Amino acid sequence: MFAFVIFLTAESVNYNRAGTSSSKVTETYSHTLENVPINFKYDSNTYFISGYSYETSVYLTSINRVNLDSEINADTRSFQVVADLSGLTEGTHEVALQVTDLLTGVTAEVTPANVSVTIGKKQTKDFQAQLDESKLTFADGIILTDYTFDQESVSVTSDETTIGQIDHVEAYLTKDETISGNTDVSVTFRAVSASGTILPASITPSSANVSIQTKKLTKTVPVRVELTGNLDNSVSKVTFEAQYTDVVISGSQENLDKIGEVVVSVDVSSLTNSMTKPVSLSADSVTVQPATMSLKLTVTKKTDNTTSTKTGQ
Repeated sequence: MFAFVIFLTAESVNYNRAGTSSSKVTETYSHTLENVPINFKYDSNTYFISGYSYETSVYLTSINRVNLDSEINADTRSFQVVADLSGLTEGTHEVALQVTDLLTGVTAEVTPANVSVTIGKKQTKDFQAQLDESKLTFADGIILTDYTFDQESVSVTSDETTIGQIDHVEAYLTKDETISGNTDVSVTFRAVSASGTILPASITPSSANVSIQTKKLTKTVPVRVELTGNLDNSVSKVTFEAQYTDVVISGSQENLDKIGEVVVSVDVSSLTNSMTKPVSLSADSVTVQPATMSLKLTVTKKTDNTTSTKTGQ
């Protein structure tokens, strides 16, 4: 009887253990990392590589949430994606991407699994940098007169074939901006072929400052004064003497070509005495210098009671 009771007790414990074990569900965590850098292993003293993607995507899975989070965080990440080019000769190759140094319990899948890489013999050559003026944006009426780099020449490293194809090293602005006068701008460099194709190369220094010198497009035009309105009954004539006979206008070449003179209209209807007054100088779509001038108006009174006449010069 005692043995039977012991048997029933043991079976009950085994059943409870089995039930407890089967009720535990293993949870798997996953995360996709974008733009993971690829570490290329090769003899960088002898070869130059090009034509490859710098980054890839990695799909991580683990039942250990702590380890997974550690690999997700770029600051605590231990793994790296490696493309091993060791032993490969010159030419273009498809190379498998491998994940190394991954924490225990974490698995990784790289997409794409391979990367195309071109390997060539390394060569370095110095070039004078050129500023592509056609890619600069100037305010209306502003043109480039000269520019000066703070770095006279740059050193370009690439493979032997690419070095032979480089026509010049082009400097271009690091950000879009409209140039309205003399200024210093930041530029970066790129190697360009004679046909305008940007070539794969490492350039030292990669950036520089350029001092831009500009000037305004200008044109000298005459000033024409027009007296308008009917003269007062007491006035027989109004004459004028302008401070300037010519002024300088500035603006785009298109707008400068449209303007042959600056016209100033002065209403003398209420004028009964001689005076000097300031008048504004302006014209459509251009800047006029000076913007104002003095106009001396001389009034000639009537000697009899004749009817008022139109203005005259």
